[in-house]
Amino acid sequence: MRKRRPIFNLPNSLTLSRFFFAPIMLFLLLRLENPANNPDAWKITAAACAVLAVALLTDLFDGLLARTRGEVTNFGKIMDPVADSTFFMTLLFGLSACDRFGPSVSLWFPVLVLYREIAIHIFRRYAALKGNAVPAKRSGKIKMFSQSFLTAAFFLLTLIRDWQGTASGVSEELLRSLVFWLALFTVGVNYWSLIEYSRDVPELIAEYTGQADGQPGPEGIPPSAAGDGSPGRG
Repeated sequence: MRKRRPIFNLPNSLTLSRFFFAPIMLFLLLRLENPANNPDAWKITAAACAVLAVALLTDLFDGLLARTRGEVTNFGKIMDPVADSTFFMTLLFGLSACDRFGPSVSLWFPVLVLYREIAIHIFRRYAALKGNAVPAKRSGKIKMFSQSFLTAAFFLLTLIRDWQGTASGVSEELLRSLVFWLALFTVGVNYWSLIEYSRDVPELIAEYTGQADGQPGPEGIPPSAAGDGSPGRG
């Protein structure tokens, strides 16, 4: 019998921590202020930068630790991209709602990302009905890396602006322009990732239909042996 790996190991705990950091990030974003109105605005910006940095580090190390420690689980494969998207979707909602950058970020940006997440959730649930877990794809990894790099660069520029004021050479207009393009880029790469996932749908439907007709699935397991249809947890 195959040995089951525990779900709540260190890599999965790092993954789940991003769900904890998401509301903290939202709270800080809603308090972002223009340093021209509040000289202490840099403190909130610095706190937001710190939360972002820790969240990005958890994403860097959870997969690395899972592979090096032999603790890769289906639960981790499913939750890692969900945690990534939840954090960045919350970040987008926060930027669209804050007084400082809200006018530059349409509410439709985070809403579109939310729709993408619903579509991916349906896809993963459909896969779970036949006992499969859908891991993150290459486009998802590229999406996360590019989002992380651009978001970190944006918040670093914002912190420099808030710390040094106009002497930094970073204008508030530049930041508003950058946050607009960052939000637009995030929506674009999310839907690019959705397109890559959707390419597996026809094959998935064909496999599931075969199981529903009583034929063995891809692993030779009839549908009656699939239990409640939830994916294996390693």
